Amino acid sequence: MAAPSFNINAASVLSVLAAIAGTVIYLTQFSESGKLSLTDSFEAIPDVDSHLQGIEGLKYRQDGNVAYRWRADSAERMISSGSIQLNQPFYIGNIGEQRPWTAQAITGTLSQNGQQLQLRGSVVVEDLIREAQIHTEQLSIDLEQSLVATDQPLRLQLPNGETQSEGMTADLVNEKVELLAKVKGYYEPQ
Repeated sequence: MAAPSFNINAASVLSVLAAIAGTVIYLTQFSESGKLSLTDSFEAIPDVDSHLQGIEGLKYRQDGNVAYRWRADSAERMISSGSIQLNQPFYIGNIGEQRPWTAQAITGTLSQNGQQLQLRGSVVVEDLIREAQIHTEQLSIDLEQSLVATDQPLRLQLPNGETQSEGMTADLVNEKVELLAKVKGYYEPQ
């Protein structure tokens, strides 16, 4: 039995080439910005070269376990700095055998090298300190060194009370949290 043969004629080749040329011409000449976008509507913004929606980042430790993850509703990579601007970021950290802790905000910035995450606007941190919530307007997370800091006023809520402070540093590897200035609080006996 003879192998089937394929007949490719000049009209087929020319049709494929015409379709590719038509697509390229449409994308470069007739699209709104001449760029591809993964969103339904995209308005070009100066200094932005990429726009993504529904993204997630994941970092593994050397032993193969997840070190941390983050996600955002949308993100834009800035041309001038290489940083990534995040909208509605959500961070999940897990250091060693500790349970995960989370941080969320209105906006955030992931540095070009991926080592610093800056959260801004209604930042809420949960379980950094057992059964606690921290509320502040800005938070910096050093993703490689497991350091968390803010110089902004914060409110630390625990099940039996509340502490207020201006500024905080936390070394998560050594499980050390330091409230920096104007610390005051109240607690109810349990």
